[in-house]
Amino acid sequence: FLYKTITLERGPDGLGFSIVGGHGSPHGDLPIYVKTVFGKGAAAEDGRLKRGDQIIAVNGQTLEGVTHEEAVGILKRTKGTVTLTVLS
Repeated sequence: FLYKTITLERGPDGLGFSIVGGHGSPHGDLPIYVKTVFGKGAAAEDGRLKRGDQIIAVNGQTLEGVTHEEAVGILKRTKGTVTLTVLS
């Protein structure tokens, strides 16, 4: 497994990816994974984030043990430059 740090600039199209998983998900306690990278948005422009990548942290805030809703909230609240720690 390889850790990588991906820095995205949140633009008008947002970060451009959706997530799946989380603590207490219907499938049990899961890490947060990238579900879809949309055709437009910061992630598509950057090109490094892939479906199935595990998101470990956002701007240094760990996603370990967070629910899906909490993870979505953390991603929504981050403005401007967003640094993702990713395991792929």
